[in-house]
Amino acid sequence: MNMKSVRTQQQIEKTLFSLLQKKPYAEISIAEITRKANVSRTSFYRNYENKDDVLSQFLANQYQKFIDDLHKHQIHTLKDQLAIYLEFFKKNPQLMKSLLAAGLEGSLLNFQTQYLNKLLKVYHPDLHLTDHAISYQSGGIYMLLVWWAKQNYQTDLDILIDYAQKHIML
Repeated sequence: MNMKSVRTQQQIEKTLFSLLQKKPYAEISIAEITRKANVSRTSFYRNYENKDDVLSQFLANQYQKFIDDLHKHQIHTLKDQLAIYLEFFKKNPQLMKSLLAAGLEGSLLNFQTQYLNKLLKVYHPDLHLTDHAISYQSGGIYMLLVWWAKQNYQTDLDILIDYAQKHIML
């Protein structure tokens, strides 16, 4: 991919995130995204089919940051991986708050479940978890994250990790 396309995508994704901080996702139009990103509709459609593609790419980039952090620090235990995951949102509090306020709970849960599935297959293939087991794990972790974000990350991370180990994670 050429650098111009990368810059265009970054600008569009940045603009979408900025708009998500102000209004629900359903109220954001492609016209508004392109206008505020200062890119043409042609450029938009050269890179994305629709705004759902922008959201998907934005979320994929956020989760990739988490995966990169795991690789960088060679984190291999579920406990430590969960700690890094939760800490990512604590360090980026506006991300979760904006996504929740924009009505993207379901999209975020689906993305988290997809990445948890990948994470478990790469780091923990010996667990042989079924899709429904992974969905269960993801739902518990997600709701813990949502609760934590809504109370402004005030509960100590170690308390959440201990709870998740006892009640959510296998």
